[in-house]
Amino acid sequence: MEAQGINGKLILGKGYIEIVRKGFMSFMTQGLKGNKKIAIKQISAIQFKPAGLMTNGYIQFSFIGGQESKRGLFMATQDENTLMFKKKQQPEFEKIKEQVEKKIYS
Repeated sequence: MEAQGINGKLILGKGYIEIVRKGFMSFMTQGLKGNKKIAIKQISAIQFKPAGLMTNGYIQFSFIGGQESKRGLFMATQDENTLMFKKKQQPEFEKIKEQVEKKIYS
């Protein structure tokens, strides 16, 4: 399962998520950071902010030993464990969030 966002793509694989960084917005928000795979069993929390009329939404993963941003949307844009999305992209991110939560909390 995949979801394309503004600053990257989120892939849900068997037992892991992968954040793939490509394109201009990825470079602007993340620099030259590469792809990142996180084992689902290492994810400790998911923060999800729905997209609004004039703002993008985001999904942010916290994991054991990670250093996620805790300062809202602006800092989330620069966090390597966060993907931003537009309103029309949100349903795919919601589906992945639901699947990951099922695996985390089961």
